[in-house]
Amino acid sequence: MTIPGSAKLRPGVWIALTLAMLTLGAITLMLGRRPPANRVLLLASSLDNQGLEVGPGMGILLADCLEVLAGATVTHASSLPSSADLKRLPTATRLLRFSGRRVGDRLTMTLEWSTVDRVLANQPWVPEVTEPLEPVQTMRQLIQHWPLPIRHHQLDALFPKVPTRFWLLLEGLAIQDDLTAATHLGASQQLVEAEPGCATAWTVLGDHLYRSLWVNPERAGIGLNSRTHRAFQKAVDLIPGHPRATFLWSLMLTDTGNQSLALQELKDAVRLRPGMPDLYLGIAYASRTSGLLEGARKALGQRTKLLGPLAPPSAWFAETTYLYLGDLEAFGIELARAGSLRQDASILFYKGYFALLQGHDKEALGFMRAGSDARMVPPPFRDLCRVYLAYLEGRPKDGLQELREIDEVRGKLRIPDGEWTFKEAEAYSILGDIDRGMDCATRAFVQGFSCAAWYEKSPFLVKVRQHPRWPTLRRNIRERQAVVEGSFPASAFEP
Repeated sequence: MTIPGSAKLRPGVWIALTLAMLTLGAITLMLGRRPPANRVLLLASSLDNQGLEVGPGMGILLADCLEVLAGATVTHASSLPSSADLKRLPTATRLLRFSGRRVGDRLTMTLEWSTVDRVLANQPWVPEVTEPLEPVQTMRQLIQHWPLPIRHHQLDALFPKVPTRFWLLLEGLAIQDDLTAATHLGASQQLVEAEPGCATAWTVLGDHLYRSLWVNPERAGIGLNSRTHRAFQKAVDLIPGHPRATFLWSLMLTDTGNQSLALQELKDAVRLRPGMPDLYLGIAYASRTSGLLEGARKALGQRTKLLGPLAPPSAWFAETTYLYLGDLEAFGIELARAGSLRQDASILFYKGYFALLQGHDKEALGFMRAGSDARMVPPPFRDLCRVYLAYLEGRPKDGLQELREIDEVRGKLRIPDGEWTFKEAEAYSILGDIDRGMDCATRAFVQGFSCAAWYEKSPFLVKVRQHPRWPTLRRNIRERQAVVEGSFPASAFEP
């Protein structure tokens, strides 16, 4: 008996069905793949706010827009790269520069676009010019006409609604140093109270509070109940996976010993926005201080892959991942690259530290002396340079006195950065105060620094590793590292 509908299909119908299934499969595969990231090289530009230069602030705001709205991978450059450097970039990389000024409370801007191949061919840049409009209208017009697809419609959460507050936002975004950020806290707080729906304003507040942890911690608070934590949380609530807010939040969490939460937030953000280089820098920082060195190495590799051949070094810290891995050659290269960007006390300290590791005491002496200059920042590393300078000059008592002052007075006023506290432990060890060195090593662990490899291999910590309490600390470090590694294996952050 023939069941209705069971008759054989004609060959033409089979062919049509097969083609349809193949097409559907191809569409499904395409939808399953993440679209390729748009690469943008954003050149440092100028914007006049009635005599106050806020170009750096507009540069950060534009980078936020490009990352949040278009999912673009943004690299910053101080000027147009040379032809030789441009030839190292993908030809489709977009170049962006701007100019503008404040007119009353309005904003007029010129946004100029090009690509690597157009610049190399000496073709003109493509401008988009606005008349003086309310700032939000100007930004909307520029974004509507830029040569990038909009993937996330979250524009309203990026800007203040009131024109005067837009200019206050740019002023806050333009601040790059800790002391100025601390003095600007009142204005940053008032801005979020007036514009609670602006994720950028909350990120500025979080940034300024985070910087204040180093110079004015009583106003910023420390830990998960602090104003800093709440500011970043609010920004990420408004724009899930906000790249800059998540990155800065992860630094603050890591510095306060909350690496697991930092890694979870970064993992969630990478899932939403896989083309954001700073997220991988945050992963590397939280991972290396947790002892997850292979994960940190992979994150740094992904950051370099995203940024390409002109990838800048970290502007935040010396990259010690390679040091802890025992790859001194790579550490030296990264340290030299960071030194080409800036010569602050942290870079000079690590240059001296690296020279000591290699047995170059005279060279180390020069770096520590330079880092000890009263004008040097950040203060914690300047002070640590003075400790090592005393050690190298054969003044161990002076070094211990300086170190105890840092540990007992200044150290209590700063963010409990476990990795930095570990440097105190090393300094106590080489100066011969083993009990205090052991205390500091234990405190570094309590503050979240759990890199077992460097606790066990640092040549500066040799004497501490002979302390009776060392075996217990070593076991605790390894146990915590294993727990975090179980939750965040090296594959957890693959895009």
